[in-house]
Amino acid sequence: MKSCIKLICCDVDGTMTDGTIYVGSEGELFKGFNVKDGMGIGLALQEGVKFAIITGRESEIVSIRSKELNITEIYQDCSNKTEIVKQLKAKYNLSREEVAFIGDDVNDIVVKDEVGLLAIVRDGHNKAKALADVVLETEGGRGAVREFVDRFILDEDN
Repeated sequence: MKSCIKLICCDVDGTMTDGTIYVGSEGELFKGFNVKDGMGIGLALQEGVKFAIITGRESEIVSIRSKELNITEIYQDCSNKTEIVKQLKAKYNLSREEVAFIGDDVNDIVVKDEVGLLAIVRDGHNKAKALADVVLETEGGRGAVREFVDRFILDEDN
């Protein structure tokens, strides 16, 4: 049975990536994104599900990847993820049950009261996993977003 989710909000570092940030003397050099997640995001968008990036870090790399994936809702250097989720719910006239969040750490669980489904990646922080509605079987940066889309949007086994 397909869910009623109409908006997926997602953290980046540790969720869409494995959490490794490569930094050189000139600043951030690169992050690794999994193509399975990109395909999952594309499939969710085809189903009419909106996608938002909400991350605590600022990175041109995230802007580039988001553009590649046709994600238009991008919130970086975000210290209050809950407020962004509230704004998105109002913008799209969505109920709590129509919104999901995928994250990996304690700064992601703050949105729990604003979303109908809080998912944490398998290698997420133990405190986050303890409060999650679902702990994904896949680690961050290894296709966890695709697993979420398969399970809760496409209603398929991954």
